[in-house]
Amino acid sequence: MAKKNINKESIIEAALEILHENGMAALTMRNIAAKLKVQAPALYWYIKNKQELLQLIGEYISSQITFPKQSNDWQEETTELALKIRKVLLSIPNGAEIMMDTLPITKKRLHLINRTFEIFYRAQFPEHKIFQYVLAINNYITTFVLDEQRQLQMVKTIGVEEIHKQFFESISQIPEEEIPYVYRHMLKQKGVINNEDNFLSGLNIILMGINGELN
Repeated sequence: MAKKNINKESIIEAALEILHENGMAALTMRNIAAKLKVQAPALYWYIKNKQELLQLIGEYISSQITFPKQSNDWQEETTELALKIRKVLLSIPNGAEIMMDTLPITKKRLHLINRTFEIFYRAQFPEHKIFQYVLAINNYITTFVLDEQRQLQMVKTIGVEEIHKQFFESISQIPEEEIPYVYRHMLKQKGVINNEDNFLSGLNIILMGINGELN
């Protein structure tokens, strides 16, 4: 196979292919070079190290997030933006992990953060509170999706039925009177726990808390 043209874009494209095929553990400069049919040192003309590569992937992720239309309802607009971010993070294997492991210093990513600030400024929130609110929402989205992606990987590896079997067998070894609420809630769960409904429920709690603090 002929060598591909080497530039930052082709390196990011190869890195994304590796993430989709084999996950974060396989994302090495050596594997990227192999996919591009070049020697690994050739990549360092364009990218200094793996950390810079992750920064570029984080910027790519940010570039895929579209902004919702402006709304007079700040909670509605924040929710729509959060759903868009979640959708894009889920579309990239280890997407949330990459965002957590990189700095928010690239252009598209800073525009994304700025838009989140803008929602609260337009809603006339106290300026000294806005950073706290944006930070709480960003941390919630990223950590939820991080856990969601790890759970999906676990399901892929061992299967939903096996997961529920292990929960049932482990919980059943403890008398119900000792952990009644675990029995009441955890044995009733079906399928994947982290899903859009639970994401929205958690986000709504945060938004109601913000609203309640001001009122």
